[in-house]
Amino acid sequence: MELSYHRSLPPELQIMPFQLRCMELIGLIGPKGRFYRFVLAFGWGTFVILLPKSVLGIGSSELDAIIKGFAELLFEGNLFIAVASLVPKLPLVKRLLHVLSEIFRQATHDKHDVKDHCYSLICEQNSKIDKFCKFYFIYCCFGPFVFCIPAMVTSYVRYFGITNNGTNANGSEHLRFELPMEQEFYWLPIRTNFACYHLFLALSLSAYCVCSYMSVIKVSTLLIMIKYCSLVYRLVAIRIRELGKLPPGRKQDETDEDERTKMMMVKEVVEMHEKALEATDLVEKVINIPIAMQFMACILFWCMTMVYVSTNINLNLFNVMVLFWLSLIETYGYSYLGTELSEDAKAVGHTVYDLPWYEDSAQLQRYYRLMIQRSQQNTGVTAAKFFIVGIEKFGKVVNLSYSYYLVLKDVLDRL
Repeated sequence: MELSYHRSLPPELQIMPFQLRCMELIGLIGPKGRFYRFVLAFGWGTFVILLPKSVLGIGSSELDAIIKGFAELLFEGNLFIAVASLVPKLPLVKRLLHVLSEIFRQATHDKHDVKDHCYSLICEQNSKIDKFCKFYFIYCCFGPFVFCIPAMVTSYVRYFGITNNGTNANGSEHLRFELPMEQEFYWLPIRTNFACYHLFLALSLSAYCVCSYMSVIKVSTLLIMIKYCSLVYRLVAIRIRELGKLPPGRKQDETDEDERTKMMMVKEVVEMHEKALEATDLVEKVINIPIAMQFMACILFWCMTMVYVSTNINLNLFNVMVLFWLSLIETYGYSYLGTELSEDAKAVGHTVYDLPWYEDSAQLQRYYRLMIQRSQQNTGVTAAKFFIVGIEKFGKVVNLSYSYYLVLKDVLDRL
């Protein structure tokens, strides 16, 4: 996927530069010869985590370990499937970048006050986006190590407290190493053999790094796509408000030149609004499946996390909470930005209606009416077309997860 048109923008106006660099490094964009990098990374994560856990099982008969292992499988499976679903959507991502670049060019192509306002708004949003992405990247960089260290500490404490015959001082406990994730690993005795345990730990740490990188690509890219859609509607609203400062169209004391100037500006705003709607439609096509998967997976994941936390207070809680906060940030981010997008899209129609449109010619009023009609449609991102994502849906997901937790906890207490 070539990005020459997008990268011809000034650096401060470029769209998703951090995400695109991450995607280019792993081979999702850029020269086609680099795609093997993504295949290798995806295959490695599948080989080390998904395949043995889904085929060979958790490897423990303890209920707590089964709950933790299934929750981890949900999280990792959702992550890898969502990233894989983005691969056939890359042409849509390229088109989205092209449309957003055209809108930014239209909004900043001269030095009028409104264009300076648009320029400042884009730069401000890009700065905030860059800070968030780098914060999330740093969080994900520490994730694999936070995931492995508690298990290593627990295992070494057990190992050095064990006697030579494989039991502790009173002979009541056999040595069992603690795993970062509950799983089997191709019939190797990773829970009881010192060498196999460290081999698995080294391989799994590299796989967790791959998962973290995939999470950076998935979460930051999808969230920032929604944020840019909100931004373009705000740019359109700025341009519409500037129309109110122009003299009314086609009055007796006006010249044909005044009418043509205002008509040209109105047509440009209508074109920007049309491109904003196209950008929203492209984002919807790219992310609706990953968002639907995220909402479904997080209900079960949060439910099982609450069950595990309510019965286990130990070092493994660090591992669970790392995944929990990643899931929480992602789900809340989709919900919050989805609400923001819907509100900014509707605000365009309100801004048009606030203009002194009754003073303009009938031809200009037709353009105003067109923008109002377009802004009245339900605009936003959906979860596989089932519902428009918003903050109220996040509240429903939390309530549903807690309800399932209460039911599951009651069932487990009766066993």
